[in-house]
This record gives sequence, C-alpha cells and structure tokens, in this order.
Amino acid sequence: MHPGIQLLLEIGASRPELLLTGKALTDQGRVVTVMLEAGWSAEQLRHVITGRPLPSPVRTSVGAIIAARLRAAQAYPPPATAAGHPGTLRPAESLAAPGPEQWSEERSSTMAAARTVSEALTYRALVECAGCGVPGTAPGEDLCPTCLGWPPCRTCPGPTPRRARPDGDGRCTTCVTASTHSVQVSTS
Repeated sequence: MHPGIQLLLEIGASRPELLLTGKALTDQGRVVTVMLEAGWSAEQLRHVITGRPLPSPVRTSVGAIIAARLRAAQAYPPPATAAGHPGTLRPAESLAAPGPEQWSEERSSTMAAARTVSEALTYRALVECAGCGVPGTAPGEDLCPTCLGWPPCRTCPGPTPRRARPDGDGRCTTCVTASTHSVQVSTS
C-alpha cells in the first residue's frame, strides 16, 4: 500500500467525513505519496487536508475538494525544503500556532518569506468556494462564479471560457482588461 493511501485512510479513520474510497483514494493517494517523497511531512499534509472545514453543503465530492487542496499546496515547494530559511518548519516540529513572541515582530512585505509553515497554511491568498471547494471566489463573494451561476464570457477563447459578471457587458475581467490594453497600445 502506498504511503499516501495509508495517510488518507488514517485521516478518514479519524475524520469520517474525509474518508476516500475507490478511484478517489487511489488517485489522491498517489498525489500524497509524491508529495511525501518531495519533502512534505505527514503532519503538513494532514493539515492541508483537514485544516479547513468542508463547504456546507458539499456540491462536488469530498475527493474533488481534497484534490483541489492538494493541487493548491503543490503549487508551492514543500515547506521543509526552503533551504537555509530561518522560519522553516522541520518535519519533526509541531504545526501548532506560533507563540505571541512571533506575532509581535514587525510585519513588512518581506515578512511573507519569513512566515512559519503554520502561518502560511493559515493564510490563504485564494479562499475556497463555500459551494464547491475550488480555490478562488468571485470578488466580494464566498462562492465562485460558477456556483453563483454567472454566464460564460462571450469573448473568451478556448473550450472553457471564464465567467462574466451578470451585471457587466458579457465579458470577463480578463477580456475587458485585454481589450483595454490593446486599445491603449494601438493609440500610443
């Protein structure tokens, strides 16, 4: 049995709402195994998967939510591999919240690089959709544009267009920005 499958089964045993079976268990178990081999600790992955509650109601599957959480975590290097970084969590260290002495230090734009893993995992630049668990919500909303029922952009190229605000002109923010930028470039 892959170590990733073993970890997911342990998580499912302690948190039955996160129990994966079948293909979802096999697929996500492989992802977790790769992440473990890349330097993520079991405790870090357990936190990535269980650190936030499931959306209520779950509109996709728990497997899809766990997959999205793992994909979001994979976008960054394993926390323990930030070579020579002073605030890096080692696999044997606790994922407990930082003490008050850590919070009292001055914050700046360079402090993001000095955050502990616990702080980084707590802070999320992309908030999960409360409906489907996908990372990223519509501006000012707790749901993603799809869950909000926004129409597809009428000008997006490709097979999966972005979503446009229903009160807009039928174009997504990216298409509006691109067309504005191309007009400014051609008139300069």
